[in-house]
Amino acid sequence: MKNVSVIAFYSFFRIDDLEWIEKNIQTFFQPMEIKGTILIGPEGLNGTIAIPFLEEKKTKDYLEELGVQPLNIKVSKFDGKRVFNQFKTKIKKEIVTSDFDLSIEEIEQGQFIDPKKWDEFINQDDVEIIDTRNDYEFKVGHFQKATNPDIKTFREFKKYIEDRKSELQNKKVAIYCTGGIRCEKAGPLMQKYGIDTYQLKGGILKYFEETPASKWDGECFVFDYRVSVDKKLQPGSNELCYGCNMPITPEEKLSPHYEEGFTCPHCYEQLTEKKRRSLADKREHWKRIL
Repeated sequence: MKNVSVIAFYSFFRIDDLEWIEKNIQTFFQPMEIKGTILIGPEGLNGTIAIPFLEEKKTKDYLEELGVQPLNIKVSKFDGKRVFNQFKTKIKKEIVTSDFDLSIEEIEQGQFIDPKKWDEFINQDDVEIIDTRNDYEFKVGHFQKATNPDIKTFREFKKYIEDRKSELQNKKVAIYCTGGIRCEKAGPLMQKYGIDTYQLKGGILKYFEETPASKWDGECFVFDYRVSVDKKLQPGSNELCYGCNMPITPEEKLSPHYEEGFTCPHCYEQLTEKKRRSLADKREHWKRIL
């Protein structure tokens, strides 16, 4: 599947008939050559899909009809073999797992900063920038002077904020994530704790799309076969370790603990002969589909 548009999107809105929405989505996309995943929950939609270039406008129009705001639809081009392995829809309790226990009405109370005004906002002396993503995403790239919460999953972000809430109540906080969806839950949670919180509208991908991204260092991790994208939204220089599924930077590939298709500095100590045989099969599978 070459010459594709990769469309990342989400929207928070109440869905009562989950099965009907799922069937509607499947019916719309059935004639297309599509790969990716769309999550459907009582609180809205969240998905990333790869479709042929020529289907881009039709798809964006359909997503807007479903209730997805145009600003929450991010598009990048890709001329590789494959971005995803298959297409699937899933009905979930949450469209981004958090366990924050927020209502749609609370989520709608978030405060946002336009990507074009983001650099000016974070330059203020009384603003702390906090990355809401996982630690391995931060490693691939982040905003200059951003704080890394050092979390393994988004669920852990709540405890991180609870531990720092007294300190953060005395300043303005700017938060960001890949496409904006995690911030739409993190922001209202922080506001409930009395923290003056502002979200990067549309996330890092929209910031890359609309600005020179001068305050960003590195690349942006994405959850597909591209692994990361650069500031021009083109596939980046990071790869995925077959052994532990962690992103590997070009510098880490120079490590004596890196062996293509088997281990990286993150997982070399766990490599057994049984796992090596399994990874050899896995590597051949990936070579066929990428």
